[in-house]
Amino acid sequence: MKKMSLLYNFMLVLSLALVLVVSTAANAQDNMKKSDWQEAMKSATSRAADLRANLATADKNIADLKSQVAAKDGDVKACEDALFGLLGVSRDEWEAYQRDLAAMEKRVAELQGMSDDQLVNYKDELVQLKSKADGMAKSNIAKLSRFGSRVAALQSKIDALMKSSTGGKEKSYTVGTWARNHDCLWNIAKKPDIYGNAWLWPKIWQGNRDKIKDPDVIKPKWVLRIPEGNELSKEEKSASRKYYNKKSSSASAGH
Repeated sequence: MKKMSLLYNFMLVLSLALVLVVSTAANAQDNMKKSDWQEAMKSATSRAADLRANLATADKNIADLKSQVAAKDGDVKACEDALFGLLGVSRDEWEAYQRDLAAMEKRVAELQGMSDDQLVNYKDELVQLKSKADGMAKSNIAKLSRFGSRVAALQSKIDALMKSSTGGKEKSYTVGTWARNHDCLWNIAKKPDIYGNAWLWPKIWQGNRDKIKDPDVIKPKWVLRIPEGNELSKEEKSASRKYYNKKSSSASAGH
């Protein structure tokens, strides 16, 4: 019994010792985790402070850059205004010119993708494009090489398309004298081998705007293009109306 009691006591002491060792180890582990956590929090807090400082610096740099860009934009606008003044155009005219030129280039590119047989149906449009391109070439804006070269290329492409639309044999007419031929746009248009219809004279006018400034004035030996078609386009009708309205106003003023 005494031996059993001693063994029991030994086991009890051993158990208590093990509990003490485990408890001590657990406390040590808990203390280590708390220390690591505190160190991690300290590091994170420091990094957050650094990031806030970097963000503040970036915001300041962005504000400085925006200010510089605004100043440069002002300089660019001043230069553009000076350029517009030299060319004698407004900013709206400048922007409209660029839009029109880009739109015409796009349309001509579309027409270039058509066959000659298809182009036959677009002869009137090509004449209008030609007239508009010729007008753009006379603008002061075209004096700038970056626009002048684009307009010249556009004119060349339109000329090629016009030849393709007529099989390379565009009809033309050489103006005679009034005394001998009684040539005027009205009389030319009514010739059987032209249109056989005097009322189509605006087609000749609009198809030769590079030569004809006043439809009442044409000069002997001028070689006029004869656009194909047997009716007036919307633009040709508009030009005709303006012509007759101007004639009517002049006549009324004379009375």
